[in-house]
Amino acid sequence: MTRRTPWTQGIGAAVVACAAAVWSTAAWAVPVVAIQSIETASGSDWAPPSHFGVGASTPGQANDVHYINRADCKAIMAAANPVVKINWTWAPSFPGNYSGVVKVAPRGKACGETTLQKDDTNTSCIVHSEQTYKLGATYSVEVQLHQLLGKDTTCDENSEQDAFVYFLVNDQASTGVNQQVVAFKSKILVDLAGPPAPTLSSVAPGGGNLTATWKHGDSSKVAGSHVYWATLPIDPTGVAAGTIKPQKSALVTTKYYQIKDLTNGTPYYVVVTAVDDHGNESGYSELGKGTPIDVIDAWQHYQTSGGTEEGGFAPCSAGARPAAGGWWLAGLAALLAIGGWRWRRGLAVAALVLTAVGTGSATAYADSPLDNSAEFRATRYLPGIDAPFGGKAKPYADIFGNADWEIGGAADVRLWDRFGSLSVGLGYGWFTKEGKGLEKSTGKASTDATTLKIVPLSLDLTYRLDPLAHKAGIPFVPYAKIGAMYAFWWMLNGSGDYATYTTTAGTKLEALGGTGGWHAVAGLRFLMDVLEPSAARSFDIEMGVNHSYLYIEYDRRVLNDFGNAKSIDLSDGVFTFGLAFDL
Repeated sequence: MTRRTPWTQGIGAAVVACAAAVWSTAAWAVPVVAIQSIETASGSDWAPPSHFGVGASTPGQANDVHYINRADCKAIMAAANPVVKINWTWAPSFPGNYSGVVKVAPRGKACGETTLQKDDTNTSCIVHSEQTYKLGATYSVEVQLHQLLGKDTTCDENSEQDAFVYFLVNDQASTGVNQQVVAFKSKILVDLAGPPAPTLSSVAPGGGNLTATWKHGDSSKVAGSHVYWATLPIDPTGVAAGTIKPQKSALVTTKYYQIKDLTNGTPYYVVVTAVDDHGNESGYSELGKGTPIDVIDAWQHYQTSGGTEEGGFAPCSAGARPAAGGWWLAGLAALLAIGGWRWRRGLAVAALVLTAVGTGSATAYADSPLDNSAEFRATRYLPGIDAPFGGKAKPYADIFGNADWEIGGAADVRLWDRFGSLSVGLGYGWFTKEGKGLEKSTGKASTDATTLKIVPLSLDLTYRLDPLAHKAGIPFVPYAKIGAMYAFWWMLNGSGDYATYTTTAGTKLEALGGTGGWHAVAGLRFLMDVLEPSAARSFDIEMGVNHSYLYIEYDRRVLNDFGNAKSIDLSDGVFTFGLAFDL
């Protein structure tokens, strides 16, 4: 290694300083222009919209672009004096005074970029008067948009052309020789083309609604769509025949749209347009037509089949039915208050270990305290809604068919740990089933979706015979569970709203309620620690997971408000499987 002396260090520092100075000079020698803002000029009767691009540009950027779409063009041409004011700053090579001009090239034209004067061969270029530019000052130029677009434009040319604003300054380079440069060129894209009209695929009738679907020939040019509808045919000018104005949807980014709150039996006419990134809207699609029909949703089918549940219960509403679930909810709240602080740690750890491939050990080596248990499960659930009808009617089967998946979990706190363990805990689930409403006139399935959602909660007491696995070396844990259960439920109609049914007496019944009951569980856990004992011990030491299990259980649910004939029956017997963790 070469030893540095003070004089070699001094030379090195001088070289670095010199290089920095050269670099600084080179960076400073590049002239920089930045647009600070674009605003309405004094006396102008047109204001640039936000999509025009009215904010500051990045200093010296080469792709500063502003946009004028077809609607902007028509508004500009309808104005008497549409003028925008561009505010900009200039950073020259060296401090001093510099002469320069601003040139405007109308759409489809260009200006010379090497001279400050108007080109003899380019009479379309608009040159603003020469100014003297100083470092740090803000300058402005007013651009007349009639000149930019061309006074003879109709805005219907279906074209896409560029206009430019050039900022040219006679900049002095480091050699002291005057050089003419283009410091900045800002593009104004005049997009009058717009996307092609979409193809309307169908207008499907539903209960008080129509669902329009369509497709685009070139989706890359489409940012969204608008749907228009009216009770009279819609002509290309956007006006329904007669005096009825079509209604218009918000911008839709999907390729389907449901028109709601329509009158059954009344024909409606529908068209769709496409909208591009610059806000240009296409012409209309071909005219579609649909007539909303009477559709019987799941709740209405239940009621007309002879169902006695009246619904209308929301646990947080002023009109809640107090007998339906008050003490169940109070019990669940008390459980959360007692055990919540212990569960927080357990559930957080359980969520982390769900990604693990293997865990655990077959012996009771655990270093961390064993306080909680957490489960994550799945089951096939078939609500017993049809059971009270005794085979005379099948409102659930007619709409929804068969069982579907319910997912959920449970968490509990150990109360006693002598021969086996006794725990108290909370279980939860989520079930959703979608079917098709029935056409009232034919009884056949309609295009309208109708949905049943159930959220069961339970307050459970669980006994586990875990010494077999933890002490005797047998990797199985039998267990039994019994608890109070309460299920919130609701049904949605084809428009996604709570389904309703009006009785012959004029009473409106809403498909929203809760049903209480109980459940009993018998299950068996398999201790996965035996598969990889060393990994299981690591999980215990590092994450506090004492043991992990695969389990299967049979869950008998009796959810009918203890035999109340006026309650919807959600009972079922289900086999459940899942993952469990001792924490």
